[in-house]
Amino acid sequence: MNTTFPILKKDKFGRFIADNKNISLDDYLLQNEEESYSEIATDRLKQHPIKLMLRAIGTPKIILNKTKRLAITLFNTFYYPAMKKRLNRLQEIGFIESIPSQKQLWFGAYDMLRYFISPGAASYYKTKKINFTFHQILRFLNDPSGISDPIGIRVPRDTIICHLLEVVHANPVYDLQLLDQFDDGLDEMEKQTQQMLEATHPRYNSIMAITEDVNYHQNLLDYVKKYRANPAERQMVRASGMARDDAYFLLAECMFGTLPSAFRYINRLPNNFSTLVKHAKNNAKINPVYCDEWLLNQFYEKELLNKN
Repeated sequence: MNTTFPILKKDKFGRFIADNKNISLDDYLLQNEEESYSEIATDRLKQHPIKLMLRAIGTPKIILNKTKRLAITLFNTFYYPAMKKRLNRLQEIGFIESIPSQKQLWFGAYDMLRYFISPGAASYYKTKKINFTFHQILRFLNDPSGISDPIGIRVPRDTIICHLLEVVHANPVYDLQLLDQFDDGLDEMEKQTQQMLEATHPRYNSIMAITEDVNYHQNLLDYVKKYRANPAERQMVRASGMARDDAYFLLAECMFGTLPSAFRYINRLPNNFSTLVKHAKNNAKINPVYCDEWLLNQFYEKELLNKN
C-alpha cells in the first residue's frame, strides 16, 4: 500500500489526537468476522418489554435529572452563544481546525445520522436479534437528551457519559473527545464506568435495561484507561454486522468515527442553504468529495471505490 498518512497532531495537553489519520482499513474489515460474545444474557435480552420500559423511565429523581439535562440541551441548541462556547473549547483543545456554520452543523449531523449511526446500529442489532425501533424507544425513555443531538455538542457532560454507558459503541473515541471539553469529563467517565461494574451507579438499573453485552462495561473501562494514557491508542472498534460490506458505510464510519475527522467533513460541506438541500436530496450515500484524501486512497488501492 502506497498511502501516505499525515502526521498526527497534538492537543493543547501535549497528547497525540485520536484521528482517522492513523486508521488502517484492515482494522475495520476484520471486524466482519464472527466475534465471540459471552453466552450470559443481560436483562435487556431476557426481560419483558414492559418491564424494560419501566426500568428505562426510572425513579422520580432520575426523571427530574434527565428532564433537566434535556432542557439544557434544548437551551444550547437554540441559544447560539452557549453552543459557540462549546465549539470554541473544542477548537482550543485542537480537535476542530475551524468552526462550521450553523447550516453546516445541521446538515453534517443529518449526514452522520443517515450514513453512519443509523445503518451501523440497525445492522449490529440485527445480529443480536434486537428490534432496532424498540431499542431506540428504550434509549429515549432512559435519556431523551441522548438522542436529540447526533454530534453531541449541545448536551451536558452526564448525557455523553450515560450515552457511552448504555450503548454498546461501534467506537467510543468521538464521545471521549467530546468529554474533553469538560475539565472532569474523562475522570467522571472512568469513575462512572467503574460504578457500573460494581452495580453502584445511580442509574445502574435503567442503563442495564438497555445494554445487551455483559462484557461491554469492562471492555469500555479498559479502553478509557488506555485512551487517557494515549489517545492515539488503537481504537476500540465493535463489529457492525454486515454494514461494513458496503464501502460507502465504511467510508462514513472512518470519517465520522473521530471528532476531528467528522468536523473536517462538516467544514467541507457547502455553506449555502439551497446547495445543502440539494446535497441532502441527491447524495443517498456519503460523497467522497467531502472526505479525507489519505482515507480515500486506501479505498482506491483496495478497489473498494472507483476513482473517477
